[in-house]
Amino acid sequence: MKKGVLLCCHGTRSIKGTYDTKKILTFFKQKNKNYITKISYLEIRKPSIEDQLKFFLKRKFESLLIIPVMIFPGNHVTKDIPKILISVKKNYKYLPKITITKPLIYSKYFFSTVQKKIEKKIKLINKEDKNCIITVASNTVNLKAKSNIKSLTKKIYKQNNFNFFESILITLDKNKLKDKLENLNQGFDKFMILPIFLFRGKLLENLKSVVIELNRKYNNKFILCSHINDNKEIYKLISNLNKNIT
Repeated sequence: MKKGVLLCCHGTRSIKGTYDTKKILTFFKQKNKNYITKISYLEIRKPSIEDQLKFFLKRKFESLLIIPVMIFPGNHVTKDIPKILISVKKNYKYLPKITITKPLIYSKYFFSTVQKKIEKKIKLINKEDKNCIITVASNTVNLKAKSNIKSLTKKIYKQNNFNFFESILITLDKNKLKDKLENLNQGFDKFMILPIFLFRGKLLENLKSVVIELNRKYNNKFILCSHINDNKEIYKLISNLNKNIT
């Protein structure tokens, strides 16, 4: 009985970011030796999702679990991956039982995972001051993903008694990111910034660079938390969404 798992990542030009995805693949294989596990990318990197789907369908696996290694239900998860699957499936008579899992925001452990990032930095904030929490995520046009990001930010704000909250969706435009953060820099003593990313890449590099620049200008008002960067954390989120994953 052959069972397959396909990890679907976005894809990045960053060597470090690609290395991060390969690490989660290795970690996943070690934990689930009874599965044949492959990794794929929507863009930029190879192998593609289409090519890896063909690998599984040609070999007549009994089941295939497709795991979007992504946080929010953006268009990649809700449209692109299902569209690729439909296109590939029509070329095969025998099909395994195929399941596409939910993105990681729906794991019951997601909030506690990001809350730990806040708790590691919260001691740098004076609770008597006026403080703002800012979440930073990749830009999306998907309304459900936007709603998830805003709801998550509001929950963090309430849990940690911040005075204000804001979510920022960013592109590769570094100057635009800087302008957004500077525009918020009024009436608050400290800003805690939480990057909602899984892997390293240009967006995270730009954010770190802008925070360093602004801290020089505004006397270290911006506190940058770490992103979700631990294989055990990511695996815990994935396994919680998939009953068959140990």
